[in-house]
Amino acid sequence: MKEYFLKASNALTQLNSSVSVSARSVSDITVKIYTKFEEIRYASESIPDFILHSDQVKSNLKSSGEIRVAQLLASILCERIADQSKRLAENLDFGEEGIDVREELREIREHITRLTEVVQVQQKLADGAPVSTEGIKGLQKKYDSRIQQLEQELLRKEGRALTVSALDATKKPKLFGKGKFKDQLADLILEYGKNLRASSGGYISLANLYTALKDQVPDVQFSIKDLEDACKQLKKQSLIEGVTKRSGVKIVEFVPVTLGKDARKVFDLATSKGYVTLEDVVLGTKWDQQRVIRVLESLVKQKIARKVSSLDTGDQYYFPGLYGDSDW
Repeated sequence: MKEYFLKASNALTQLNSSVSVSARSVSDITVKIYTKFEEIRYASESIPDFILHSDQVKSNLKSSGEIRVAQLLASILCERIADQSKRLAENLDFGEEGIDVREELREIREHITRLTEVVQVQQKLADGAPVSTEGIKGLQKKYDSRIQQLEQELLRKEGRALTVSALDATKKPKLFGKGKFKDQLADLILEYGKNLRASSGGYISLANLYTALKDQVPDVQFSIKDLEDACKQLKKQSLIEGVTKRSGVKIVEFVPVTLGKDARKVFDLATSKGYVTLEDVVLGTKWDQQRVIRVLESLVKQKIARKVSSLDTGDQYYFPGLYGDSDW
């Protein structure tokens, strides 16, 4: 997080220089703003970074998660301070007219006041001291989308798999609430689904998706019902095709699975055991062998099925989204 504080500090330094030349009447205000920011920047450096992921065990995951949320908010506020300071400095340097410098400085000072509150909460949590997080809930709501984006950016930057946010590493959190938990679970589902088109044509059984995500984030407590609810939310947002039930098996479709009537019939036959043979399809559909081969080859071409040949069993067509990609 230190890089965000450094960028804001550099921008305020540039602003201090610009104001001292172009707006001497408010230079003392700028100096006070810069001094206050440096004080809170110094305080923030004593707080350890918390990024929870599946192979870490913390004695107090909830507390650590709240620290993480506060750190993300602090980073976002530093972004706002840096952007506004840089923009104001550039306007002053280029002699832009009609700038209300005092108003601009007032907004920057307000960001620093909020940043001070967030860092103080962060420090108390890190020290194990009792603290109310009520004061930063409004900021969480205001910067919700940026919190999500920043969390994902930081995890990818550090080479870690995307997980549900630290605050959700034990139970559905009180601070964010159940809706927030569902949002973050939906993000995890989308991230996992990115590679499914290449491996299974863009679909997976709900049971296999549950197992895969449990393996990825074993510390996170969620049920298949939670998972299905998150998928329904993604469907409403038109981010996935949705959950369908075929031959008693619930299937999550991330992209439109372009199956014709014949292919759907074979797909349904495969739901019971995750694969079919040529003979299974012939017996189950009463089609001639050439028709069956043509449909099976089409499914393989779409990467919905994979053909595996052996001397013992002959040709078998596995559906990794139903059977589990690592099971064969």
